[in-house]
Amino acid sequence: MLQDLNPLPWGAQDRFQAHFIVKTQNQLGTDDLLAKTKLNTNGHFSKKKVSGVEWIGGELATSLNSDEELKSMILNLPYNDALIWVEPTKKGIRIHGKWKSSQELGITKELFEIYDRIAAHIKKHLSSPPIKR
Repeated sequence: MLQDLNPLPWGAQDRFQAHFIVKTQNQLGTDDLLAKTKLNTNGHFSKKKVSGVEWIGGELATSLNSDEELKSMILNLPYNDALIWVEPTKKGIRIHGKWKSSQELGITKELFEIYDRIAAHIKKHLSSPPIKR
């Protein structure tokens, strides 16, 4: 058996994500709270611009699609920041973007406002206030 001369690196990687959690009182696991952006783009490589946004997923995605102001906010983001996922966890709902290197990692004011607006949709969908801790 030949050994690979260029093995894949294992262990800690220089990649990070910032997660925003909306805590809930009940355990979640429903697909209704799954959502992610599907982007329409113009241009290639570093000049790639977002020209349209559609949320795909459960009922939450339907609610996010109806928010035109949220869509216009996402259109102003760079392509890599406009890729957003919403996923339920055991005791909350996680909002996050792509993995980034330590040099790229950062949350702009605009991105925080978008995540906050998504959190408001989640709270409305749950029709109960989140847990404050």
